[in-house]
Amino acid sequence: MLDAAGLEQIIKTYLLGVPRLTVAFMILPVLSKSVLGGSMVRNGAMLSFALFIYPMTADSLPPDLSLADYFTILIKEMTLGLVIGYMAAVPFWIAEGVGFFIDNQRGAAMASSVNPIMGEQTSPLGIFMTQIMVTIFVISGAFLSLIIVMVQSYAVWPVGVLLPQFMTGLDTFILSQLDLVMELVVVLSAPVILAMFLSEFSLALISRFAPQLNVFFLAMPVKSAIALFVLILYLKYLVEHLYDLIEKTPSQIIEFMISSF
Repeated sequence: MLDAAGLEQIIKTYLLGVPRLTVAFMILPVLSKSVLGGSMVRNGAMLSFALFIYPMTADSLPPDLSLADYFTILIKEMTLGLVIGYMAAVPFWIAEGVGFFIDNQRGAAMASSVNPIMGEQTSPLGIFMTQIMVTIFVISGAFLSLIIVMVQSYAVWPVGVLLPQFMTGLDTFILSQLDLVMELVVVLSAPVILAMFLSEFSLALISRFAPQLNVFFLAMPVKSAIALFVLILYLKYLVEHLYDLIEKTPSQIIEFMISSF
């Protein structure tokens, strides 16, 4: 028969499986409060997922844990959730960065508004690219793959196991991911940026030979038209590359966790 002490142990074990999911889902833009309609829906989903993870959590925890042990496991679980959420959110940050970089170069960054998915200020193309990423993430089955990876992470790195080897190189890993974001933002937006540069260079030559022409007045609409035209031609290849990023993310998370031991 279940007594009060047994019920308390079950609740503690169940709650230790929640922080990893909570932190990872809080970072992931597609699961933001504005997308799901409020934090209650997201929290309810995380608590529901934790029910399926409870058997793995209960099997991995040693008996008679002290308060310090619970606190250490809590910090470890939050850190791991941060790493998983960080890796899963990188494609979304790249997509938003590409859109913002293009808008910044064509002079449309002044039209920034709140991105309902990211919850922060960004440009119109930044919002557009983020919405494309969310659509790809949902219809491609990547969300389901991410849920599977989250469940597998409890088997690869159980709740009861504390610090693996990767903690020593966590700072280098985070900086390498940031470097990847900056590199891909520049590379993926390069065709549009190059087209705008050529148009601006052409306008500079025109102003040299026709000083009476107000080139500054023409620069923004001309660059915007060229940028949107090139983006329409280039969007298919851009979306394919972003899809590849999303498709590779779940396997990269598991490979990173396996290599940590």
